[in-house]
Amino acid sequence: MANTQPARFSFSILDGLGTRASMNVPAMIDPAMTVTQAVAAWAANATALDAMIDGQIIGGGVEIVHAAIGKGAPTSASRVEQTGVFDFRNATTTHVFGVAVPSLADAVISGGTILLTEDGVVDVWLDILEAAITGGGVYTNAAQQAITALADAFLSFRKRRKQLSRSSRELGPD
Repeated sequence: MANTQPARFSFSILDGLGTRASMNVPAMIDPAMTVTQAVAAWAANATALDAMIDGQIIGGGVEIVHAAIGKGAPTSASRVEQTGVFDFRNATTTHVFGVAVPSLADAVISGGTILLTEDGVVDVWLDILEAAITGGGVYTNAAQQAITALADAFLSFRKRRKQLSRSSRELGPD
């Protein structure tokens, strides 16, 4: 067994007061491990963890961790609070499921709206989300209902105060 694939096991824990906490454990796993084997490894870890905590494990999972891809660095004008929100329909309910995309590029915005031009960069990404996942599966909403089509898209400016305070600095008097 070659444990060469970085991964992360996560656990969501609920206490007697209704407070939730999360726990993440980095790992190296065999890249040939099946989904069933990964879930079994998570369950074994959860069972052992459950014996040593008073809280309730209410969820978690196994995440495959990948190195960053794409740009070598963010563009100087990028801002994470410039968010594109894409609402998707599903075949089961009338509710929509929103996917928030932080740091939406100025190049895909025109007149304050997101450009949904056919075969444009946003449309290509939307087509991927609305299709079957390569290798099996579909993208879903939080209730695991397959998303079927884009309902609407809009631009939002979300404040991320903790992150903004870390990336800001106060200038003192000269």
